[in-house]
Amino acid sequence: MDINEIKFPKDIFQYMNDNIEYGWIDINGDKHIKIMKDFRKIYRISSIEETIDSGLGTCIEQVALMHYLLDKLKVKNKMFCCRIYEPDDYGNLEEEEHMHCFVLYYLNNKVYHMEHPNFEKKGIYEYDSEESAINTIVNYYIQLRGGKDSPLAEFYKIEKGLSFKEFNKYINQVNFAIK
Repeated sequence: MDINEIKFPKDIFQYMNDNIEYGWIDINGDKHIKIMKDFRKIYRISSIEETIDSGLGTCIEQVALMHYLLDKLKVKNKMFCCRIYEPDDYGNLEEEEHMHCFVLYYLNNKVYHMEHPNFEKKGIYEYDSEESAINTIVNYYIQLRGGKDSPLAEFYKIEKGLSFKEFNKYINQVNFAIK
């Protein structure tokens, strides 16, 4: 599917399946596909245009793209991040990344979770309420992380060029923790 053919939210999911793979481009321009080695050291957030051109995105870029496309369709949506909390000055560059961003959209009095970056859970999931969607998603990540708390924050923008540490600091500063 071509990006210009998108007319409905389900088309966004199809576009993502056809065109976007989990991965990232580092500060040297090298591509990393389904590999997180050195992520904390050399990752930078790609722009929406770079994500479309490269066909690569982590959960951060993929959520930015889905948010952008839902906005173009004038479908109300929100971006969220759940993670194991790290302070702004957390400096263990060898630590695994423990963050997941996701998007919820709102249509016909229902809440939908469009999941593409987590390739084990790809799909569009319907919920009766935002609270039900958030609880289900956060509880999945708590379980996946061995019971470790996964504070959740709604966020409103994704700036190109931020490192993982800078994005984490932004999420800390949003400080609209929901759970």
